[in-house]
Amino acid sequence: MKTLSSNCFLSLLCSLLSVIYIIPHQPFLSIIPYFLLAGYAMTQAHRAEVQKAYFRNFENDATYYVARVYDYPTERPNSIRTVLALEYQFGDSLPSRPVSGKVMAYFPKSDTAFSLKYGDLIALPAPIREVSGPKNPGEFDYRAYLTRKGITGQVFLKDDDWLDLQVNNANPIYAFSYRFRDVLLASLQRSGLSDNEFGVAAAILLGYDDNLADEVRKNYVAAGSMHILCVSGMHVGIIYLLASFLLGFLNRKKWQKTLKQALLLALIWFYALIAGLSPSILRSALMITFVIIGEMIRRKGFIINSIAASAFILLCINPNNLFEIGFLLSYSAVVGIVVLQKPIYNLLYVKNKLLDKAWEITAVALAAQIATVPFTLFYFNQFTTYFWLSNLFMTPISFIVVISGMVLLLVSWIPYLNTLVGYLVWGAVYVMDWVVAKIESLPFSIIKGLYISDLEFAFLLLAFVLLLLTVSLKKRKLFIAMLSCLLVVMASVTVRLYATDSQQGMTFFSLRNHTAVDFVSGGDHVLLADSALMADESTIDYSLKGAWSKQHLSSHPQVVGFEEDFKNDYLCKKSDLISYGGKLMVLWGDTRLSDSLSYRLPVDYVLVRGKQKTDIQSVVNGYDAKMLLVDGSVPRYLAEKWTAQAAEKQLPAYDLSDGAFVVGLGE
Repeated sequence: MKTLSSNCFLSLLCSLLSVIYIIPHQPFLSIIPYFLLAGYAMTQAHRAEVQKAYFRNFENDATYYVARVYDYPTERPNSIRTVLALEYQFGDSLPSRPVSGKVMAYFPKSDTAFSLKYGDLIALPAPIREVSGPKNPGEFDYRAYLTRKGITGQVFLKDDDWLDLQVNNANPIYAFSYRFRDVLLASLQRSGLSDNEFGVAAAILLGYDDNLADEVRKNYVAAGSMHILCVSGMHVGIIYLLASFLLGFLNRKKWQKTLKQALLLALIWFYALIAGLSPSILRSALMITFVIIGEMIRRKGFIINSIAASAFILLCINPNNLFEIGFLLSYSAVVGIVVLQKPIYNLLYVKNKLLDKAWEITAVALAAQIATVPFTLFYFNQFTTYFWLSNLFMTPISFIVVISGMVLLLVSWIPYLNTLVGYLVWGAVYVMDWVVAKIESLPFSIIKGLYISDLEFAFLLLAFVLLLLTVSLKKRKLFIAMLSCLLVVMASVTVRLYATDSQQGMTFFSLRNHTAVDFVSGGDHVLLADSALMADESTIDYSLKGAWSKQHLSSHPQVVGFEEDFKNDYLCKKSDLISYGGKLMVLWGDTRLSDSLSYRLPVDYVLVRGKQKTDIQSVVNGYDAKMLLVDGSVPRYLAEKWTAQAAEKQLPAYDLSDGAFVVGLGE
């Protein structure tokens, strides 16, 4: 994932949440730098690497570790995944030593792994692998993503590699939360929900998305409705209104009202706990808390203050929340809705009540989209076209799902009634899935490959802040400044697009068990790849499409197989020989062009792929090569032999498992 510096992001978010209120009160502006410095200091202090007991500081002495299962174990397609919190380190000649640090752990699917529970203590061997960084241009930075969560290592543990110590050291609050959530999930299944309907209902009601099918998730993203699957303000608001109605009999006396408000607070935070304490629900729970406390002390709050205060509290607890895309999207969306929804709604007067309600919902969607578009472009390089249509239908349907789902959870223990309500939930979710699938199937439902640079992202955020100020303060100069920021973004994008016409180069991607070489000429490109890779959509999305977005290339290039011959204006492939942009490359395989030649063929690159027998002498005898490239599809033991023997022959070699190899024009 892309990142900006800590202080830069902190400045942008503080501006986003507080500037609307602070600007009219000039004296308060002087304290902003102190908050920025405090935020930066807290961010640095929370880094795992600066802790005195950080496990990497004593790694050479470790034989094995004792770790606690820190997170709820989840089932992935090929493994069981969880986070382990290291607690003790043991060495052959040293006593136990307390250590700190978190690691991502993967277990094979087995009865032993499925028995793991949150809080269990286990012993595992040292050393612990570091998480590798991105190896391809534009690739998702998984290491940075984990580091911001305090996770600085990863382990792959077979059943014989670890030992269950039969001790559970769980936080009792979280342990109760997970157990109660499991009970609620089981009640949803008993009520007749299954497959996609169960996955969607579990995500909407409890924030549990492990059972959400990839195809369903893809449909919701393309339709611009992914936010509906996240427990957020709507859910908390419904619970607040429903519980407030049920506790209406406590409105008679002052002490009864205080009791009612205390019960509402407890209920909202209990729901936030079982829903996973995501940034969106924490934001909503904190804001509702401010409202309830305001009622208790008979003070009416200012919603922008509540938003800023909730963000401030969450960042004090964990400054790394600032780098969570869910946190950024949640807060930017709610700020956009609060400030922009009413002005957008007032732009159009609709006399018909039904159409007016539709326009009101659309105004909410437009406000949220304006606020979040800088983040979706920067982090995901895409834009959902029919978000307005999706929200028009999904808002009332999701309201029905949430209401009926809450009722289902309440009556899940009552036979027959739970089945009846379960059918209602199933029907509402089915309709919602159907609507999303139809919207996703519309032409251009999602536009991908919309890359923006760090500078363009910063100017888009600044333009958004200036838009908020323009609407709030009604200053013409601020509006002109906003247009100027957008003009800078447009100029920057135009320059990059113009440069695209003259780009030329090739990228040897670093892929495990696959081979891919991209040949670029202007806005066109040809991908040389194996058939197995083209069937692996997840690898293409993760490792290749980031580079294509950055270069403004199509996500569906012309693909050439290794056995095919191919020729166009800039690329020619004949057997195992490839000519491109004045560069000559040969594919080292079972059939070799050099065997039919009586001289050493001058080539720029020799690409070794697959399980080829190590034969560096034949390479040297057949080709006058400038560099040997060992592909990621070559097994590690063979790759090491290839590079070692190339060094002996003084032939420059590069192992693509270390990262992609990019060749630009003229190199």
